[in-house]
Amino acid sequence: MKKILFTAVLSLLAFAAFAQDDEFGFWTSVEARKKLADGLNASVEGEFRTQDGFDVERWAATAKIAYKLNSHLKFDGGYTFIYRNVPSEITKKGNIVDSYWSSRHRLFVAATGSIKWNRLEFSLRERYQFTQRTATSAAKWDGDDGSRKADEEILAKSKNTLRSRFQVEWDIRKSHFSPYASAEIYNSLDDGFKLEKTRWTVGTGYKFSKKHSVDIFYRYQDQSDDDEANGHVIGLGYCFKF
Repeated sequence: MKKILFTAVLSLLAFAAFAQDDEFGFWTSVEARKKLADGLNASVEGEFRTQDGFDVERWAATAKIAYKLNSHLKFDGGYTFIYRNVPSEITKKGNIVDSYWSSRHRLFVAATGSIKWNRLEFSLRERYQFTQRTATSAAKWDGDDGSRKADEEILAKSKNTLRSRFQVEWDIRKSHFSPYASAEIYNSLDDGFKLEKTRWTVGTGYKFSKKHSVDIFYRYQDQSDDDEANGHVIGLGYCFKF
C-alpha cells in the first residue's frame, strides 16, 4: 500500500511538471477533527500554499462545525483567516507596486447532498462564502526613473460567492484508498452570477487507521481572482481524528 501511495505522489508530480504556460504550486494542510455527538463534528485546519513553484502564496487557518443529518445530507459552516502574499504588479500608469501581504476574513456555510450507486458516491455541494479583504498599503515606484512615489492604497473589499461542486468518489472494496474526481465552479453574487473560475480535481484519500488519514490530489484552476492564482496544483493534506 505504501508503494502505491508513493507512486501516486510521483505520478501527480510528473503530470504537473508538464505544465507550460500556467503557474504551478503546492498546497498542504493539517486538520484535527473531533466528534462532539452523533453526526456532529468540529475541526480546525492550518493550510500553507505556494505559487509559481516555491514562492509563498498564503497561510490560512479554519475553524468549522459539520452536522450530518442523515446518510444523504450534511451541513457545515465556519470561519477562515487568510494571510496572502500579493505579487508585485505594474499599474496602468506604468508605476510598479511592490508585493505585499493582505489579510482576509471569510465566513461560509454549505449543504452537501449525496447518493450511492454500487460502490460510487455522487455528491453535490453548494457553498456560500463571504470574504472581507482588509485595507492596507504597498510601496510604489516610478516605472521610468525608479523614484519612490506615495504608497499605493489597497482599499477594503468584500465579496459574496457561491461555489457549486460535483464529486464522484469510489469506495474500493477492502482498500485503504478512496479515489475521487470533482468539478467546482465559482459564481459571483455581486456581479450577476458571473463565473469567476472553475476547479478540476482528481485525487485519493488514504486511511492509515481510524484516526490517521491523508488526501493527495492534482488540481487545475482555469481562471484567477484576487484570492488565488490560476494554474496547476499538487496538494497533500493530513487529518487526525480524536
